[in-house]
Amino acid sequence: MQIINTCERIKECFRDGFSVDVWRKYANEISQMLSSKCEADAEGYNFENDIAPVLENALDVEKIDFVNRNFQAVINTLEQNITKLFDTDPDVNIILYLGLCNGAGWATTLDGNNCILLGIEKIIELNWGDESNMRALILHEMGHLWHKQNGNYNLLGFTKRRKSMEQLYCEGVAMVCEQILCGDEFYHQDKNGWLEWCRENECEIKKEFLRRLDEKADVSDFFGDWCSYNGYSDVGYFLGCRFVRYLMRTHTLKEIANMKYNFLNKAYTEYAGTVIELLRSEEYHRCSNIWNMKAQPLAEVWLEEIKSGNRLVFVYKINGEFIGEGALVLNTNDPDYTIPGKRVYVSRMIVKEKYRGRGIGSAILSFLIEKAEKMGFEEMTIGVDKDNKNALHMYQKYGFSEILFEGADENGEYFKLMKKLV
Repeated sequence: MQIINTCERIKECFRDGFSVDVWRKYANEISQMLSSKCEADAEGYNFENDIAPVLENALDVEKIDFVNRNFQAVINTLEQNITKLFDTDPDVNIILYLGLCNGAGWATTLDGNNCILLGIEKIIELNWGDESNMRALILHEMGHLWHKQNGNYNLLGFTKRRKSMEQLYCEGVAMVCEQILCGDEFYHQDKNGWLEWCRENECEIKKEFLRRLDEKADVSDFFGDWCSYNGYSDVGYFLGCRFVRYLMRTHTLKEIANMKYNFLNKAYTEYAGTVIELLRSEEYHRCSNIWNMKAQPLAEVWLEEIKSGNRLVFVYKINGEFIGEGALVLNTNDPDYTIPGKRVYVSRMIVKEKYRGRGIGSAILSFLIEKAEKMGFEEMTIGVDKDNKNALHMYQKYGFSEILFEGADENGEYFKLMKKLV
């Protein structure tokens, strides 16, 4: 793995502002292919209106130095992350450079070598220059490289439907790789409620994408920060990740990385036509108090189970609409939260505002307790704000009586409660 950081060269070359001729010389110092590659990619955009303002904003020494510092910090620890996916040091050049708005990250080839191009102008525009986002961006592109080395990354899309399907698939694999390397169910695109909106509208999103596949319609608004679907950009990254997670229920990630178009096409049609996973009959009773209040037939209740790192997330929906979720953390380094095989932690309890006060929180907590018992755990912990009397009363009702400790953070004082499981 070779690291090429051109931040100092950018400051030196463009201290008097941006010049296309100077940029071409700068780019070709990195690779004789780079300037023509970037210009060909940017052909469809108006330079003065679309590109020049982004470049002008990026040629700020303080902004460049900020990105530079965090890039170096990520590179210094990158090897610790990539060993979760790569058996050996990947053969790749990671290049931090000034492009022509060709993307914050671009997994490609230059001079016959695998490259990850990191466009500092887009990183600055998107506010992805902090260490967390920089790490996620690099690891996402590493996901593309892993897919290329282990499967069908360069599929040959020769129809509109096939190109759209393959873009969704490739970005989905890269997103799952990013989550494996970053830990947890992480999306670097999550800002201003992006992830919550995507989750709540997953049913609509996947059906709309299928409609466009069937009608050979454009899907470009699902991908890229410069466009949006219903006001949200990069929705295709969420959808691709969810589709790959759907496939992972029955296949390994390496098997998925080698899937052919015909199989993927059929599998996506099945995924888009399924309203997640129907609660099994023996689980109906767990939610009956909720749906009886709304006179909702039980067949309308759906539960999705997501395995993400050391977490299990359970998402509840009615007719595709998100209503709430709960999450279990199976293992941390803190025994006040979890002990492998013995103590499990409830890390997340959410009920959508318009559904609160209908017993949904109780039903989700009851389900989490039963799930933990079936998995063989002996104890369960949960955190609660001292001032949240309703939640505290509910947890005590379900047997969370032992106070492991009292703590405080920027949000106020809280209890850590523990319950013995059967």
